Amino acid sequence: MIRRQLTRAGIGLALLSAATADQLWHDANRYDAHGNECVYREKTDVVCSQVCVAKLSSCPPSLRPSCPDGQSFCADGDCHDECTEEIQAQNPCHCSRSGSKLPSEARDLIPCLAIPNVTIQQFHTWDSQNDIRNACGAEANITDQTKILGVWGKSWLGEDIAAVWAECPAAPSPNYKYTESYWIAVYTVNGALALYIFVWSVYKGFAEQSVRAATLGKAGSARGKLASSMGSVDADADSSLNKPSAEKPTVDSGERALSSSSVDGSTDGASNSSDALIEVTRLSGYRNHVLGTIGAWFVGVVYVLWVCFFGVWTADYYGSLPGKHHGVSYSLAYESDYLLLATFLVMWGIWFVMTISLYILRPHLRNYFRLLTLPAKGEYVRVVRPLREIKVADEKPNWLQHHINVFTEWLQSAMRRDKEYTTCPVERTSEGRFYFTYQCTRYVLDEQTQQYAPYEFDLGS
Repeated sequence: MIRRQLTRAGIGLALLSAATADQLWHDANRYDAHGNECVYREKTDVVCSQVCVAKLSSCPPSLRPSCPDGQSFCADGDCHDECTEEIQAQNPCHCSRSGSKLPSEARDLIPCLAIPNVTIQQFHTWDSQNDIRNACGAEANITDQTKILGVWGKSWLGEDIAAVWAECPAAPSPNYKYTESYWIAVYTVNGALALYIFVWSVYKGFAEQSVRAATLGKAGSARGKLASSMGSVDADADSSLNKPSAEKPTVDSGERALSSSSVDGSTDGASNSSDALIEVTRLSGYRNHVLGTIGAWFVGVVYVLWVCFFGVWTADYYGSLPGKHHGVSYSLAYESDYLLLATFLVMWGIWFVMTISLYILRPHLRNYFRLLTLPAKGEYVRVVRPLREIKVADEKPNWLQHHINVFTEWLQSAMRRDKEYTTCPVERTSEGRFYFTYQCTRYVLDEQTQQYAPYEFDLGS
């Protein structure tokens, strides 16, 4: 029942989100709360649009330009001594468009004289464009303008239409050409990183083929199994884990190896009582490579460059960039606050994904830029230990808790958070034996088995 109600509620929300806010049954601001048509109001100092024609002789008589001697009427709608390219580019009949964005019908349009601002006695807010055209046409003594005057972008010159109102639609929002220097720098740096990672991955795959084949052919050489040395143990288990093997030679320094049964994961005798305490732990060896080290530093440098890139855009937001952009806000975004904010959102999204990815891959990232080898040959040893949940009370979960637990386990497994990854550097004793330290336990390389085993120091009584 509850599930059905939730489904209906979801459908209702979907329908509401799909609804529009268009005025279908009445004009906005035309009627008051009681349904009466709003009283007309006066509007003063209304700006009239330019009248554009193909030839100045087609302008209405009252709008035909007349310039003083020595001056010419230019495309910006004023008289000048010389019509320079800069002046001609300010043609109001082009509606701030140029190139491919300028309609072909508007390329040859030139403006007539500007119509003075007008006062409209009865201004209809729901039909403002027609009110303005009628008032401006009356000011310019244009009769029957609905037949001889078109509207820019809707009805062009031709047949009976001799001129058009330059009622420019909203200018297109500025956008990047994506050939700007800063975007080329972004492509170059990130593309170089992607290419480097690809080349390293190919090289790493070929270089590790022999090691992976040896690992498959001889299990335990590259994946040793260690007895768990963590947690509290009872007296019997402690004595069995710390009991030296009779087959293991005693080290001169007083170290002695644990039983090979614990190292190999098999149990016998007293160790059967500590099965629950013995945990299979995988070992992998890694060694540094100059190309991998460069790759790891490359990732760190690119991440820092992204942070610096954010700093550049933040400075541009406040107009604090040095040089020619100083004092100009949003200069990198063509002085468009909307475009700058949109850029911020996209960049924050990319940086967030990058940060989360690095956080998830942090236990594996450095070893990815090393070459896999046998634990006995590696400069580093990676210890992979499964993480086990400790349940304080054995209670049967309800339906919701059960599914939450299932999803949590799946998410931990997908993010590879169900295991603990620890990379330990391999060191050398004064006697020349290789070892690494993991959770306060020293694991020493056995020269005979070529495996690491935990050792203990006999401090005497």
